[in-house]
Amino acid sequence: MKHTVILTAALALSALSSFSAPEWDDDPKGIKVFILAGQSNMVGYGKTEDGGNPAWKAGDKTTPKEIKGGIGCLRYMAIHKDKHPEYDYASLLADPSQPETSPWKTRKDVKVWWRSGHSGKLGGEIRKGDLGPPFQGGSPSWFGPEYAFGQVIGDYYKNDDVLIIKTAWGGHSLNGNFRSPTMVEKRGGEIGASYLAMIEYTRECLDNLGEHFPEWKGKGYRIVGFGWHQGFNDRVSKTDSPLYKDNLPDFIADVRKEFANPNLPFVIASTGMGNKEGSQEEPPYAGYSEVEKAQLWVSGVEKPANVLSIDTRPFGRDPQNAVSTMGHHWNHSGYSYFMVGKSLGDNMVNLIGR
Repeated sequence: MKHTVILTAALALSALSSFSAPEWDDDPKGIKVFILAGQSNMVGYGKTEDGGNPAWKAGDKTTPKEIKGGIGCLRYMAIHKDKHPEYDYASLLADPSQPETSPWKTRKDVKVWWRSGHSGKLGGEIRKGDLGPPFQGGSPSWFGPEYAFGQVIGDYYKNDDVLIIKTAWGGHSLNGNFRSPTMVEKRGGEIGASYLAMIEYTRECLDNLGEHFPEWKGKGYRIVGFGWHQGFNDRVSKTDSPLYKDNLPDFIADVRKEFANPNLPFVIASTGMGNKEGSQEEPPYAGYSEVEKAQLWVSGVEKPANVLSIDTRPFGRDPQNAVSTMGHHWNHSGYSYFMVGKSLGDNMVNLIGR
């Protein structure tokens, strides 16, 4: 039976009334837990095996658009190490000497839990297991930022187990779906169903940790950090865009209050997808959208402490260097999704290592 979240006045009132007294485990020797939240680009549309075919031309009905190991997919980067020096992608393979055919490695020390939200609907099936591609994306053969994030965090915690809880749904805005209690108090409306689900699903996983991952039965946990890759729906809304600069710090404060840590490390990957390759600018990002400026803290709102943001525009690839023409999903580029996840992981390590 699918698990669902139904937003009602009573549920919203209950959430507000219990908002100041959350109860979470805080075992310093327990599983290190990270929550990754957002919309479809946190869900993950990076292609693992199938990339762009340079032989394909518009209107060609005989040549496939995509081929295994083609441009832009994760396999391509493992094969063509000389073109991608930013990371040793072949190290992700079981046999790096055979990049064309080797299966991908999985990590038992890093696990992922997600109630699937690729359709944008709450209450999806639970997907869980060891970190490795393809895993936890919008399709069984795709991956999201959790993959590279998990590599970075797993390498940092060499002697600890890591759990990534993903709470992400396609097409969900901050001003609506993720609307938090402080946003409601200041600007009206109702607490968003995705905000409530984010808390509920995290509780569902952690309260039943030993059932979901029997090897961790009896172990405690500590919520260490929060990652955010969201904003496209707000960016394309004339109503929501100007509110993002005020909504984001309120959301961060509420997340920290909800998870009982006023200084919880919070990392943000901006909503830089859908822009032309090479369109990045230096601060103050004059040509960027209102949402990007808010996420990069150049909109006149003070950045909360223990927060780091990354401009993701440098990770964008035009269709000829990616897999598709779906700009709002990073053109399905494995490079883009891997670098978004890596940047979130690197910034998280920066914060927790202070």
